Amino acid sequence: MDYARCGGVALQRSGHSSPVEANTDHDGIGMPAEIEWLTQDLAQLDVSDANRVTEDGAEAVALSYAHSKSGWVVKRRLQRRESADWLLGIGPRWLALEVSGMASGNPHDRLKEKREQVSRCSLPAERLAVVVLFSTPTILAATA
Repeated sequence: MDYARCGGVALQRSGHSSPVEANTDHDGIGMPAEIEWLTQDLAQLDVSDANRVTEDGAEAVALSYAHSKSGWVVKRRLQRRESADWLLGIGPRWLALEVSGMASGNPHDRLKEKREQVSRCSLPAERLAVVVLFSTPTILAATA
């Protein structure tokens, strides 16, 4: 899966061009972020599932955010029963990451749901929920 491409397609579908300024909110602390990608051919949307574009795009943005903010590195994709999407690591530390994407709407309620979901993860890891909103590029993150 080429997540970098997915993130670009999702942002372009919402009318953005690279680079775009995004708002971030991590546990109530706001900060601007710039998201940059290679321009994608939107003709691929004709053969793509809209929900997959949103979800894969959100995972691209969230994984990049976790790495650029704190240096987290992907270790593996988690199984559905593990209550999170990704396991990331830094040295001896682990992070269970739950991601959701929205093309439009209010992401705050979704963040609450995702935070509750990742808090049920049984792995011995820190926990983070991230919701990416594409209409007005926004990254909401909350530790659980």
